[in-house]
Amino acid sequence: MSRPHKVTLRESELQTASDAHEMLARKLDFPDYYGYNLDALEDCLSEICTPTRIVIVRDGVQSDGGAWFDALEEVVRESAQRSCYLGCTIRVPRR
Repeated sequence: MSRPHKVTLRESELQTASDAHEMLARKLDFPDYYGYNLDALEDCLSEICTPTRIVIVRDGVQSDGGAWFDALEEVVRESAQRSCYLGCTIRVPRR
């Protein structure tokens, strides 16, 4: 069995929700019609049919308090719970 495709979303490296959507679209090869919003993300994550793991690293503080990153994390986490191909790991480094 091959290793799952791994994508790491590091909070400190993503300044905006658009940055995160662009990265996910590129790394997960989302279709051209991807809408770059949470509903579209949920739809595309539900269509993943190869082993994939998204690692979310909560190592930064967003200017808006992290609300958009919290919402993104929730969509990824819930999508992973419903999928047999998608896994999600949340890491919070010690300070």
